[in-house]
Amino acid sequence: MIDKGQMLSRHDFSKVNWGILAVVTLLFTLGAALLLMPLLSNMEDPHVLALLQAGAATILLGTILLVLRHYLRPMLTYRLYEHGVRVLDHRSHKERFIAFEKITDIYHSRGSRLLGGLNDNMAFRTSEAAFWYSIKSNISHSRQLIETLIQQQIQQRGPQALNSLYQGEKLTFGYLNSSRGWFGSWQEKPTQTLRLSATTLSISQAQVQIEKIHRLENNMQRDTIRLLDLQDNELFSLGYCSLFSADLFIALMEHMINNRIPAYNNPAITRPPY
Repeated sequence: MIDKGQMLSRHDFSKVNWGILAVVTLLFTLGAALLLMPLLSNMEDPHVLALLQAGAATILLGTILLVLRHYLRPMLTYRLYEHGVRVLDHRSHKERFIAFEKITDIYHSRGSRLLGGLNDNMAFRTSEAAFWYSIKSNISHSRQLIETLIQQQIQQRGPQALNSLYQGEKLTFGYLNSSRGWFGSWQEKPTQTLRLSATTLSISQAQVQIEKIHRLENNMQRDTIRLLDLQDNELFSLGYCSLFSADLFIALMEHMINNRIPAYNNPAITRPPY
């Protein structure tokens, strides 16, 4: 028996759904009134034709909005619990509970501040071969759900990741190849591997010594993560939305910079507190 804990919140179709339905109802009512008006009154032919055209156009607009609502409707909705999240798949009519500690990768595309975060989306999965569960801004209170899952990943995996670093192991983070000219979905993009140890950070093109890193810059406007030396020279840069579990990576790097984590097999240095 899985211990889900108490249900904390529901995340269904957002208020956009009710707004569209209200507008559609108004348009259908207005369209029907325009179509019935010539039948209930004696009007000249030019006025009758104009009213019929206006009524038909109004109903057509309402129908288009109904179709738009269908495509805006999320196929996945969520129930947030104390120990995980329940996913409701409306296509297959199946449900699955995913404990927080089972989440391995998170892909977070931060929304533009100019748009008020309307395009703030996230996806998560439980293994490299598993399905991505997407959370889009058309889900009610999506930002709160996204923030909760990110914080839970940091709390659940952070201490384990730090222990691995202390013991001299390497952590791996996938990141998207952001080569220009790619027009497919982000899930179809080729991925590469970032490797992090207590002493080095390495990707296929470069390697950075942890001891040279003075601070981390998380620029939300440019959507970049930059590692800088004491003179603020750039040692490493990567797009936030290109890196899987970017917030976990940022939390680990900031801890390492602040505490100067050594390899745990060095007996001359004791482990700093978490």
